[in-house]
Amino acid sequence: MKAKVYDSNGNNNGRLDPGESANLTSILRNIGGTNFTNLSTLLQSSDSYITIVDASGIFGGLIVDSTKENTNDPYTITVSSSCPSGHNVQFQLIAIDGAFVDTFQFSLVIGSYHYLVWNPDPIPASGQAINSTLIANGYTGNYTQNLLTEPTLDIYQSIFVCCGIYPDNYQIGAASPEATALVSYLNNGGRVYMEGGDVWYYDPQVGGYNFSSLFGLVGTADGTNDIGPVVGQTGTFTNSMYFNYSGENNYIDNLNATTGYVIFYDGNNSYNCGVAYNAGTYRTVGLSFELGGLVNASAPSTKAILLDSIMHFFGLYLPGIEENNQITATNKLLRIYPNPVRLGQGLRIQFTPSTNTKASLKIYNTMGSCVKTIYPPTNNHQLTTNYYIIWDGTNDRGIDVPAGVYFIKLNLDKKKIIERIVMIE
Repeated sequence: MKAKVYDSNGNNNGRLDPGESANLTSILRNIGGTNFTNLSTLLQSSDSYITIVDASGIFGGLIVDSTKENTNDPYTITVSSSCPSGHNVQFQLIAIDGAFVDTFQFSLVIGSYHYLVWNPDPIPASGQAINSTLIANGYTGNYTQNLLTEPTLDIYQSIFVCCGIYPDNYQIGAASPEATALVSYLNNGGRVYMEGGDVWYYDPQVGGYNFSSLFGLVGTADGTNDIGPVVGQTGTFTNSMYFNYSGENNYIDNLNATTGYVIFYDGNNSYNCGVAYNAGTYRTVGLSFELGGLVNASAPSTKAILLDSIMHFFGLYLPGIEENNQITATNKLLRIYPNPVRLGQGLRIQFTPSTNTKASLKIYNTMGSCVKTIYPPTNNHQLTTNYYIIWDGTNDRGIDVPAGVYFIKLNLDKKKIIERIVMIE
């Protein structure tokens, strides 16, 4: 079966968006050996962001080997305005005709997908690793080896481009439609991650598109077979990261930051190999090595934490934490230390409310699930004094949480403050 959205009373883009009411239809095909004469369907979802106003869809007759859509009796649904863009909603459709009952499962993404991985690399391992890790982290997206098969890029909040390492690499041509599409996407406020050993220095000299100024960097040398270890930069979202490298490493372009800032450098040879750039209207991350070639170590030096950090730099968060995108590094109302914190060391948490403030303090994992309610026992508790606690690193069941990235979220009346926590072994 397939599902189709009709949102003419909304923004009419054929997708479900936060705060929108729309009609939804299902397209069913009868592949059995019996004609249906009175086929009806019932739409269900347990998702808290979805309200099903009209769950019934009547098909009536559906003969063998035919297809039908319930356009005359669509389902009606409403999406909560607080639903985060990129949230994946699971639906269940029950089809009934007399004694016949069948159940179908399908899902729809609200708003735009979190990401698209475009992976034209002839050796696709890095792009595949990026895609699988983003999925494991809880993000929704798609994977393609051909950018031009995408009908539009504006349904993606970020694009990950994997060009590979010489001699098994893909060059994005200066006059290519792929380059035109990516530049247009950035100029319209997109977020792009791009990795490639020759993208920044060598390719622009031999017919490749020169993305450097868009990424706030400049290629300084073609490089040699010497990448690794890959080291994060103090004061950036790669702080304290240290990776050994096991991927392809022939001809890794050397980089310097121009309008961006360095986030990775080669620990042995002291050249830069990663730059992040916040242009105000768009954001980019450019690497000259393959993220999939990094070797996981103890937190925060894991591919999962790095990709989660890149998504947060892009301003993309998961349900449970993404309703507040204004994360502050320090805040007088919320103090946490030390950070990073070692497992078993204890995280000191202090927050200072105004008089008679309604407060809640919870810790979430990167999947957006609450692992620990720090305060209060009820959401309507009135707080009149400063609050101080040491979190011992256990969840609500008293079990130690694993090393990794967590988020502490403080609600004080209408204020929402989120801080990123890194727990290391």
